Amino acid sequence: MVWNWGTILTVQVIIWLMIVVEWKKLKKAPKANKITFGTILVLISIMSFFNLESLPGPITFLHYIFGPLGRWMGMDIPESNSM
Repeated sequence: MVWNWGTILTVQVIIWLMIVVEWKKLKKAPKANKITFGTILVLISIMSFFNLESLPGPITFLHYIFGPLGRWMGMDIPESNSM
């Protein structure tokens, strides 16, 4: 999928529609629920700027972090192709 400004704008419109629809429930909700709802929406908004199909996955991240430690300890850790 090709990400462009239209996709980002669509995600932003959907986020605002979610806020408008949930506004009455959100006003009555506890503070922790409001913070959770807002945090999830902010993360979604930030992620809409990235083409997630081209980013490396979590396994690549773990190989990047723990690969040198495994080599230092003498373990045979296979390298990921996407690094």
